[in-house]
Amino acid sequence: MNPLLKLIAVEHGGVFSRSQALSCGYTHEQLRERLADGRWEKVRYGQYAERVELSLTSWDREIWLHRRLAFAVANSIASGTIALSHQTALVFHQVPLWGVDLTEVQVSRLDGRRGGPVAGVRHHRGGFAPTELIQVDGLTMATVSRALAETACTTSFEAAVVSADAVLRDHPIEPAAMLARIEFWPGSATAKAALAFADKRSESVGESRLRVLFHQQGLPEPLLQVEFGDADGFIGRVDFYFPEQGTVVEFDGLVKYAAGDRETLIREKLREDRLRALGLEVVRIVWADLKWPADVATRVRRGFARRAA
Repeated sequence: MNPLLKLIAVEHGGVFSRSQALSCGYTHEQLRERLADGRWEKVRYGQYAERVELSLTSWDREIWLHRRLAFAVANSIASGTIALSHQTALVFHQVPLWGVDLTEVQVSRLDGRRGGPVAGVRHHRGGFAPTELIQVDGLTMATVSRALAETACTTSFEAAVVSADAVLRDHPIEPAAMLARIEFWPGSATAKAALAFADKRSESVGESRLRVLFHQQGLPEPLLQVEFGDADGFIGRVDFYFPEQGTVVEFDGLVKYAAGDRETLIREKLREDRLRALGLEVVRIVWADLKWPADVATRVRRGFARRAA
């Protein structure tokens, strides 16, 4: 890629248009050659990027591809006519997502044109207050609070809680003002419930999902991030504590011991032994368990029963 086109691509998240490539001195034949041999790849109609090999998890790759696609959409639509919104804006605000649709780029029209799906882009209509728009990476988009409100009105309760927990934890927002803003929006009932349930003490997507599971399976509301100690000093901070049932639930987002990390395994075992020595029951949940909510709830209730016995 020549320096001039490289500069344009850098300004647009690695993306450039056919017309931008031609204006930088490439011919139609050169463009076809680079697409054919894999040096360049098509992002969407008329929008291209250099091929990049990345070592990412499947979810991180999906986020990366969505972000690049959003740049391509913005590069193909007249400046000032759209703002990135909903979960697309949350991607740029680096808010954790789970259970949301990233197959379409979400935009809100600023020019009064009608909404609807067009060529992989979901166009929304809705007025913005001046304080609800911000520039991120050179693109106009909804602020994090506005984007959260939009997403929470159009996704499931669980997905909304995952992002709401993260926003409350990492961004200074006013939940009361957000709730007032969405009072009459379609889907506001789900959004209100999710925002009321959100807790900034949830430290990961998995913890947020597990909180929702407890709630939907009729378990008592646990305390979050409770610290325990004994005569030897600080034991640790646990993810969930059910005080009346004397039970601790820990969530492991990754299998820590898959690589045979014996020291980590021993450390965790000693930590659990110290918690049990305090008279507590300990239940450990991993990411794969979340596919079976009723089974998780049964395991936790069995922990309650063991402690009661």
